[in-house]
Amino acid sequence: MAKKRCHYDILLAVLMVCSSGARKTRIMYSANLSYDLTNKYLDLAQRNGLVVRKDNLYFLSEKGRGFMEKLRRFKEIYGQVKEIEQDLKRSLIRM
Repeated sequence: MAKKRCHYDILLAVLMVCSSGARKTRIMYSANLSYDLTNKYLDLAQRNGLVVRKDNLYFLSEKGRGFMEKLRRFKEIYGQVKEIEQDLKRSLIRM
């Protein structure tokens, strides 16, 4: 069974699709979201100045680009921390 995505994963997916400009339907399908979740995350991104809407297209703002890069870095570091945690757990089992 697939693991549920956290809010950060969903927001990152939305921002990545918006990075080249996209309509709501493309965002919904590319980020694999329902219509309601697409609206929720687009509204969140717009309210926080991460995404701007121009003629039914959604684009990343400069703030959105910076946030997306920080979020990507966070996910990378978090993944490394999880790997270290797993290594520590395996080491404890061997003791």
